[in-house]
Amino acid sequence: MAAPSAGNRICASDKIDPSKVLNSLSRWRRAVSKSIGHDPGAVLDQADNSLLMFRVFAHAPHLAELCMTHAGASATTLIDGPSTILAQAARDLASLDRGVGGPDALHTALAPLKNRADIAINLAELSGAWAGAHATAARVDFTERLIETALQWLVRSAVRRGELSIPDAENFMGGIFAVGGGDFAHEDLPPFGPLDLILVYDSNLLKQQTASGAERVFVRIGAEFRDVFEGKPGEQSLFGLHTPLGSGVGGAGFAASIDQILSTASGPQSDELKSWLATARIVAGDRIAGGAFLEGVEGLVWDNERVLAPKTSEQKSLRTQSDPRSVYRHLAALCRLTAGASRPLFRTASAREVFETVAESGGMAPDAGRRLCAGDELAHLVVSRLQMIRGGAFVDPQNEDEQRALSALCGYNSYEDLTNVLRGAEIDARNTLGRLENGAFHELAIYRQDGVEGADADKLEDLGFLNGESLSQSVDGWAARANLASNDARFSSLAPGLLTAFGQTQFPNEAVRLFDQMIETAGGEVDVFANVKQESLARDGVVAAFGCFGRTIAPLTKTEAGVEQICNPQAEDAPRTGGRWLKRYAPPNADSCSIEEAAQWRARSLARIAYFAGAGTIDFNETGDLINTIGVRSLQLCFDIAKRTGSPEIKKAAQKIALHFYDRVGLLAPGDTVHLGFIAKEAVGEDGEAFARHFLNQLDKFGEAGAPILPDTLHRPGGVTGVLVPTAKVFETYVVSEAIAHQQVEFARARVIAGTPKAQEVAAEVLRSAFSAGRRADMLFRDLDRARSQRMHRERASSDWDIDRLEGGRNDVELVISALIYRYACMQPGVYDGDVGAALELMARAGLISEETAGSLLSARQFWARLQTVRALANWSDPVKSPVRKRFGDMIARAAGVDRFEQVRPLMVGYADEVAQHYAHFIVGRPPLSVVRQAAS
Repeated sequence: MAAPSAGNRICASDKIDPSKVLNSLSRWRRAVSKSIGHDPGAVLDQADNSLLMFRVFAHAPHLAELCMTHAGASATTLIDGPSTILAQAARDLASLDRGVGGPDALHTALAPLKNRADIAINLAELSGAWAGAHATAARVDFTERLIETALQWLVRSAVRRGELSIPDAENFMGGIFAVGGGDFAHEDLPPFGPLDLILVYDSNLLKQQTASGAERVFVRIGAEFRDVFEGKPGEQSLFGLHTPLGSGVGGAGFAASIDQILSTASGPQSDELKSWLATARIVAGDRIAGGAFLEGVEGLVWDNERVLAPKTSEQKSLRTQSDPRSVYRHLAALCRLTAGASRPLFRTASAREVFETVAESGGMAPDAGRRLCAGDELAHLVVSRLQMIRGGAFVDPQNEDEQRALSALCGYNSYEDLTNVLRGAEIDARNTLGRLENGAFHELAIYRQDGVEGADADKLEDLGFLNGESLSQSVDGWAARANLASNDARFSSLAPGLLTAFGQTQFPNEAVRLFDQMIETAGGEVDVFANVKQESLARDGVVAAFGCFGRTIAPLTKTEAGVEQICNPQAEDAPRTGGRWLKRYAPPNADSCSIEEAAQWRARSLARIAYFAGAGTIDFNETGDLINTIGVRSLQLCFDIAKRTGSPEIKKAAQKIALHFYDRVGLLAPGDTVHLGFIAKEAVGEDGEAFARHFLNQLDKFGEAGAPILPDTLHRPGGVTGVLVPTAKVFETYVVSEAIAHQQVEFARARVIAGTPKAQEVAAEVLRSAFSAGRRADMLFRDLDRARSQRMHRERASSDWDIDRLEGGRNDVELVISALIYRYACMQPGVYDGDVGAALELMARAGLISEETAGSLLSARQFWARLQTVRALANWSDPVKSPVRKRFGDMIARAAGVDRFEQVRPLMVGYADEVAQHYAHFIVGRPPLSVVRQAAS
């Protein structure tokens, strides 16, 4: 969701002061008399109307301002009811049928109509004349009329400008419609949204221009639509907007063709878009074409069991966790996606209707359904009242005076009472969510009886193993395979304390499973027990690697060569550089291998690296470099295989295309997103697009080997709706004029890694020349800081170990280094060449930054890289969700360069503070602390 503009914020100095209510009411009454020509008198003096307006002017400054501006509309609402105002606003909307002008003119025309409708609906809701469901239904109905008017206005303007050629001038909206989702589709819309929607067009119906020409026009219409509803900086927005297709910045993702949506939904990592489409509905435009579109995607969406499976409570919500409605939206989505395939009435029903229907059909207890309806109603009431106070798409109060006003508008004596009720309802809803997801299995576990014979199993479970009884049986099997010389058939005589050692690792069950797999693979040829004897020097390394990095190491235990390497005492002679690694473990030949063989090579390479790192053979700086080397070589292999396996047209186009990615620390670690891009030395047309999609489909097959590569190709002209393979000139123009600040800085770290030598030369020259001209880095850094502030407010760190979102964390140190490279590349072109360490050293030698700064940034970068490497190889997030066990804590401490795990967190704070100071100095422009102290002294 786009952040509210500055004009929508309530300044900290503008405190809500109820003591001024009498003066405000007097001015309002004078404005009413002037507006309608007389003083209504007794009608407005009635007790209920007086109390309502007292509450508005005392606690809802935004709504009070609207009432003062449109005094006649507010008085008419109290006298004749809200329907009169809504009918007048609807008639005024209809009069805009032939309107012309740009988005500014349209925003100016729609704003007063939206304000009057807000007055009518909000006063009806606050007074209790309308229930929440009635108010949201009226709000959604009026919003659909707004969208219909705005869409027709913008399309009509494009037609009149000659940008669109429509065969039927009377039916210029044919094949153009708006698809709504989220709260908008389910009639749960608060006063300022956000609106979840996509503007969709059928390029086949636009006969007079090419598909690419229509695409450019609708990208512009999407941007204008965003300007109309969110307004320019300093203007009051009509609604916040959200789209599942892109960031929404500059209108990206708001408009797309049917073919683009189907292509995106059919591709990898499209689960969120499919789930969104599953419960969407047509809200404006050509509803016949829209209905055909939804029928066309129904099979794609509802026949995919993985996408429509019930979501777990650990998954990221579509709303921020500060939104009190989050758990209810999660519950409603669970019910919609579970039952929507067989019962379409669930798909666009509101959350209240979903809970009621599920309770009536026996899916949950009736009393639980009633509690969920009540809790959802309260959560929606809180968000609605807050937006009446602040005048934007907000979900949580920021100041103490807002909290007092919110509690008063919701009918509570104090904000503490309100939050206690909300928290209690949320706990109850989360409990219902857990029971719906897990059934009664947690309850059944209470009734299991533990006999005396299970004492050993209980001890194993106390160590962290999931099933002690099955583990005991596995250990008996190990004893039988060990071929013990004595008659003692207990495994403990061969490897005393091995299970205890496994129990101290982070994932003991995974360690035992891998040990079982290794024994099965080895058969009787290799002595797998030699390394786990108590006197073996390699025992601790094997235990730590299996118990902490087991999921990554798994492919190594499935081959005889891998098992032999684990059991080989000379494994300490591991390659420590990327070049040596590729010589010893050479990748398959790209001219003859399949994509499956390349994926298996990558999975086995990552497994070896994880084993060497877990066993302590290589340090974590070397581990990160090796992972990046393997990642780059995998992308190159996939690129070459895609060229070789494509059609003749694709092969011809591929000769003109180069592949680049945006380098940053840990980018190619398992589970991290890889930002990719294509540049063609000349136009390649549809064949080039086909090659890029063929490459991405081949890249998706790397996930079948257990370590997926997650590509992101959104950083290109036009965003999600743009071409995948722009030409060199188009890409250079995009970087200079269209790319946002974050993208421009990121392009400074782009590396060309694949393609013919000529194509790579052209791509490298484009990436370099795009920044060779003079630049206003200070203005770009201002935009960069604003975007970072909005992102950190929107995506708050979930814990102290969320190092990507942590202030001063991994993203921030990369941002500072990238900004320095961007700023000084004109003066020192060599910063583009080589690694980050060489670039920082070059800037320090040139006197652009101090040697202390260069060393500090490089140390922080390496520190966060080592922590990220451990987290990625272990598939571990933070100690809140998965408490750190002893051996894993020792491994994290080893990666951080300290003796104990308890010392890691203070070190993280120190590095984060250093990076934050560098960010403030180089990006924001504040002087360093040393200068401030010197000036103060």
